[in-house]
Amino acid sequence: MHVFLTGATGLIGSRVAARLAARGDTLSCLVRESSDTTSLGALGAELVLADLTDPVALARGIEGADAAIHMAAVYEVGVVNASEMERVNVGGTGAFLDAISSAETPVAIHVSSTAALGPAANGERDPDADWRGPYPSVYHRTKAQAHRLARAAARAGTPVTIVSPAFGYGPGDRGPAGRFIADLVHGRVPGLLRRPGWYSYVYADDIADGIVAALDYGPSTGHFVLGGEAASVNDFAIRVCRLAGRRPPILRLPRWLAMATGIGLDFVSRITGLSFTISREAVAVSAGLRWVHDYQATMRDLDWTPRPLAAGLPPTIDSILRPFG
Repeated sequence: MHVFLTGATGLIGSRVAARLAARGDTLSCLVRESSDTTSLGALGAELVLADLTDPVALARGIEGADAAIHMAAVYEVGVVNASEMERVNVGGTGAFLDAISSAETPVAIHVSSTAALGPAANGERDPDADWRGPYPSVYHRTKAQAHRLARAAARAGTPVTIVSPAFGYGPGDRGPAGRFIADLVHGRVPGLLRRPGWYSYVYADDIADGIVAALDYGPSTGHFVLGGEAASVNDFAIRVCRLAGRRPPILRLPRWLAMATGIGLDFVSRITGLSFTISREAVAVSAGLRWVHDYQATMRDLDWTPRPLAAGLPPTIDSILRPFG
């Protein structure tokens, strides 16, 4: 196949691109001029240097493609550029959906997130329930808006499949999740919440495999949740620290104190440009919420099985302790 990709330089996108190229697919990738495209060049990918919201560039990249995968997004939690996240996460998704509709692309994938699906009161949340907030972060709000755009396009007849990965982690992650793990490994997390949130943790390679499997599933307007092992943030942090040979954080902070600390550190961030593990949004996202969603149908329909934390954490931590090894 000839596949058009956005977000192909990211943690997941780079893995998807490598898998497609390895099996003989040809690639066209929409990338920013500032992106490091060395790995894509090595794969022989055609590069379309343009902004994600440029309709002319999108049309040029998608023209003649057998399939298209939209993975580009701004993923940040804390002190963020809300207008940029809205432009990329919402506007970029809308532009992609318009482009595949106009080009009548046979197969298309929109990579959403379980952050767009809402937290569960207890147990697991129905992944197809509509979530209208309240949103704990700009990222959650913009991804939920983009998710609704993709669902509306599917209902209107555009053959777009939605894939929603859970909490992704793995070697090479420079986003909020990767920074949290690195901070734990290096002893930079002073404490954890007294009432922690829960996440479904899925290894980056497994997410890439799930996206490729959804692509091979063919034309569809379905929804696949790529979940993994569920654990509280505190249990996850303790496992990371023990594997790294680091003493886990001892402090357990009540929500109000963590929130006050986050607000104060946000103020420092705006002045200095520094980022911190604790922020107002990070506390709002994690305090007592269960980001756990049912993914049994995905495992069955895509013949896909994610690895447990016991298999995914060691190489992730090793890449932090020995980054050049």
